[in-house]
This record gives sequence, C-alpha cells and structure tokens, in this order.
Amino acid sequence: MPQSKILVDTNTYLRLAKTIKPLLFMPFGVNEYCLYILPELNKELGNRTLQSKFPWVEEEEFSENRKHFPSISKKQKTAIQQTFEYLWDYVQDNPGPSRVDTLYVAYALDLGVPLITDDQDMAELAKVFDVQVMPTLELLKIMLDCGHTDMKTIDGLCDYWRYISDMPARFHSDYKRLFGAK
Repeated sequence: MPQSKILVDTNTYLRLAKTIKPLLFMPFGVNEYCLYILPELNKELGNRTLQSKFPWVEEEEFSENRKHFPSISKKQKTAIQQTFEYLWDYVQDNPGPSRVDTLYVAYALDLGVPLITDDQDMAELAKVFDVQVMPTLELLKIMLDCGHTDMKTIDGLCDYWRYISDMPARFHSDYKRLFGAK
C-alpha cells in the first residue's frame, strides 16, 4: 500500500518531535501515514532564537530525521512554485501567513496531502483553497487510533504545552471533541 503523506508545519514539528521519535518518515497505521516537512523548515530552524529555545533540534537524531522530504518531480516543483506565487499574491491582499507557511499550503494543495498546523492564518488560507488542514491534536488522535502513541503520551504533551505556555489554538474545544473532557 502506498504511503499516505502528511505535511507538518514548523510549530507542529517543534511540539511533537522531542516526544514522538522518530516523528518524520516513519509510516504508521494500516493507511501507512507518513509525516513530512519541507526543506524550508530546516532553514527556519537555523534562526538563533529558535535554536536557543529548542536546542535539541541540533542533536543528530533530530537533524538526521529532518533529511527526508516528499519526493516531487520537476513538473510538480514548477506547479508548486506557480501555486505558491498565486497564493502569495492572495496573501498580499488578505494578510495572513508567512512566505514559508504559504509554501506549505502550496505543497499540500498541489500534492493533494493533508497539512497539520495550529496556525490560524495558515489554516484559513488552506481552507480558502480547499486544502485539508488538521490541528496537531487531530494528528495525535490519528496516531492514538493507529497505536502509534498512547493517551499517557498525549496528556504528557498537553501538560508540557500548558507549562511552557504554547497551547495550540482551539486546544480546549479540539481536545474535548477528540478525546473527551479533561
């Protein structure tokens, strides 16, 4: 069965990679879900502020895991670039996500894959162009249902996000919808 590719944005990667290892390029479940990032995420992680806040990203196990990207042909690369330019023009008239976030939406649109993000500007852009978008908690629910993680790990992650004041948008309503009351 072919992989069911899913793109994860920078925030989702940073929220999950330290706990769910390896996070990327590791198929799970009967649908062979496989998480990917774009090469631009590695460029973003070169930012000194992010490196000081998340020093673990430089550790070998994480940098090695971030070397796998979705395979795309030259034709797809051209189409993605054209889609990006169209989306970026749209963003200029309707302020929203950053260039990298817009590129993620372009990839998801052209590759026909879901995008995991908690960034509301990014999610709104994705919805305008009919890109399937899911919050991080929904990805965790898929992982739970596939036996790729457990509730103890999910609740530990949620407690950590609360501790560092990095709660995903709509956390409480999404958690209740996906996992029940907490």
